[in-house]
Amino acid sequence: MGLFGWILYVFLGIIFYFIISFIDNKYNLSKIDKIVFSIILLIFVAGFFFNYLIKYTDNLFLVFVFMMITDIIFNTYIVGRDFFDENERNIIYYIVMILIGFFVNQNFINRVSFIFPSGDDLRLVIWLLIIIYLYNFIKNKKPFGNTVIKNNKYMSVRSVLNNYSRFKYMFYDDCEHQDNDFSNILYAIMIYEDNRRSKFLRDYDNFMYKINGGKSKLGIMQVESKKFISDSESISIVYKKIAKLYDKKKNNDINKIFDDYYGYDNQYVKYIYDIIKKF
Repeated sequence: MGLFGWILYVFLGIIFYFIISFIDNKYNLSKIDKIVFSIILLIFVAGFFFNYLIKYTDNLFLVFVFMMITDIIFNTYIVGRDFFDENERNIIYYIVMILIGFFVNQNFINRVSFIFPSGDDLRLVIWLLIIIYLYNFIKNKKPFGNTVIKNNKYMSVRSVLNNYSRFKYMFYDDCEHQDNDFSNILYAIMIYEDNRRSKFLRDYDNFMYKINGGKSKLGIMQVESKKFISDSESISIVYKKIAKLYDKKKNNDINKIFDDYYGYDNQYVKYIYDIIKKF
């Protein structure tokens, strides 16, 4: 296959990962959906290679191996999430994807001389299934409509606790309070906001702010500010807001504090708080 072939597969694995992640973030895909979309991407790429006589389709399924490696590196070293969390079942997900990719590669891609539909053999059936699937997906998700689809997938308990431990080590002084519940409220918001906007994306926001200026959400607590603020400064701002709400709480109603802070019933951050308050 040669060095160029391996470099091409690595590049495609990275591209596949970010395309699927983008669709997942926008439409909250199940793992089955992600596998189907990955196979569709594989077939599209194979068709492109056939059209332009790029002879690297024999082991194209290996793109999924590099897609998995990209996922591991991105989540572990950039986002700070646990790829190997048993509850996420990421290993099983990629094993199934690689096996299906191998089957499609060997029994479909490698046995034809042209991928895109020409009105004969199995290709017509495959493309018909793809069109039906995409139609149902568009119909249910309404990507061209005004419906906003929120990501309802919660972090696993293990991921929450890993982040809790990490942030407590990093920002203990910023969140210190005589009442442990108060500190846990801050950590719950911190974990929630970091999950929504990872450090990698916040660094990008900081870079764009320095170029464009203007009001932006900055810092680990995602505070809207007209001036640049650090993670610690964003915690300090939220600390003061929570302190005012905390003093007004009745009957130790922590949920009311979250409702008042976000302006709506944020079940996700309450879910995080319920986990960390036990530790």
